[in-house]
Amino acid sequence: MKKYSIILALLLLWSCTNMDYDISRGIDKECTLFTDEVSLPIADIGPLSPKQLLGEVDLGSSLGGLFKEDGDGYLVVEKEETIYSNPVLLLFYMSMANPTQPLDVNIDSFTGYPGAPAEGPAGIGFTPALQEFSLYAVNPLTEKITVSGKVTLSPLSSEVFDNVSVAAESENFELFRKEFAGQSIIDVCSMENMVLHLPASFLEKDPLGGLSSITLGYRYKAQLALGTDFPNSIPIPVNDLDLPLGQYRVKEVLLSTEVSNEIPITLVLDSVDVMVKETDDEGNVKTAICDDVSITPGLTIASGCSGAPVVSPLAITIKAKEGTIPDIAGLQLNLSVKAPTGEGDKRLNMNQAISFNKLRATVSGGITIQSL
Repeated sequence: MKKYSIILALLLLWSCTNMDYDISRGIDKECTLFTDEVSLPIADIGPLSPKQLLGEVDLGSSLGGLFKEDGDGYLVVEKEETIYSNPVLLLFYMSMANPTQPLDVNIDSFTGYPGAPAEGPAGIGFTPALQEFSLYAVNPLTEKITVSGKVTLSPLSSEVFDNVSVAAESENFELFRKEFAGQSIIDVCSMENMVLHLPASFLEKDPLGGLSSITLGYRYKAQLALGTDFPNSIPIPVNDLDLPLGQYRVKEVLLSTEVSNEIPITLVLDSVDVMVKETDDEGNVKTAICDDVSITPGLTIASGCSGAPVVSPLAITIKAKEGTIPDIAGLQLNLSVKAPTGEGDKRLNMNQAISFNKLRATVSGGITIQSL
């Protein structure tokens, strides 16, 4: 009987025990995932044109006052100047001794200054990549005329032409043309021994009865390249990333991308600013540069040319100086611009582009989360 009493007492004692006891109390609920690595896609940046890049340093609008785009989108400097112009009637009065005979009209020597492209704002130096020079004539007569003379393009070329025909009733007829690539700048052009050869009875061949004008002039056009290194870094912002790394206790993250560049400039990643969100005393949220991380810049971005982009890998390592990396709100890539070297087409075109493709964040060593 005593034996059964002991068993009954033990059962009663068990039934009075607190069954709500939490066996997880005091146990760390954190767990680490992806101990090898996890890679997350972020975004693509671009395409960015030369005008947009220069706009980041407030130079995009300034270029309009110095240079312009031609019909193909190339950044150019142009100049046009009249060498000689006279009405047919005035020329007829010069031939009064023999008005029915051909007339040679001597044109005074001329010196023009097509002008090297001026150095741009903030000391940006542009240089001609391809120069075009042409001498043109306007012949309103119903019969051809001819022109003789000598053209010197200092310091590149000198050429004599003799009785070059200008078609009847033509405008902007090209008498002489030269193109120069990768050579010295045409700073002076001169015309010597210029003679205008008019046909007999030329007044009768003017549809406007002497009121038309015969004109000679030149045009200069230079398509530009970057001639010297850009003096300031160009910031490229990557906004609205919202990488919630702070809650995952990440100590190191690798940002990688492929840069496709068809602009004939070399870019070097000087530095990267990591942007985080902060709340000021008035409760306003703003972004600020995070000083609690260190950055390892990536490689040089190689130059390309129109229609032939060069792809360069770019890797940026972000490490926490102390603790873990905070939530990242955005990045700012600070790039220095170097003048192109070597062979290839170096002309700047506003339709060229640079793009940052397949931007990804890779975390190694796992991320720590709170288990449910």
